Amino acid sequence: MSRATVDLKSDVYRILAWSVVLPALVVWPFLSAMPAITLFGGGLTVPELSINLLLLLTGFWSIFGAYLAAIYARGNTARAEHQPTNNRSLLLGAYALAWTTLYLIVVLASR
Repeated sequence: MSRATVDLKSDVYRILAWSVVLPALVVWPFLSAMPAITLFGGGLTVPELSINLLLLLTGFWSIFGAYLAAIYARGNTARAEHQPTNNRSLLLGAYALAWTTLYLIVVLASR
């Protein structure tokens, strides 16, 4: 295979991967707030409470807070150097897709 064919194939796979993870990345922050709202609602059993607490701790807002804390701890010079690569972004998208799928399974199972 020529170099152009390999690059084209790689680009097509990257576009397909982004088309799968992008919808999950869009709804992930909104869905990550739902366990907190559920916890404040009250009237939960112990398994429901623990599942919602686990989802809250592994959701977008906890990870975003840890990311901001890491940036602050590194100082101002690290911000300009740290640019996410496509592979890291796709890994985050895959995590968001898995979290969103798990959340939807939990919500549908609790009904």
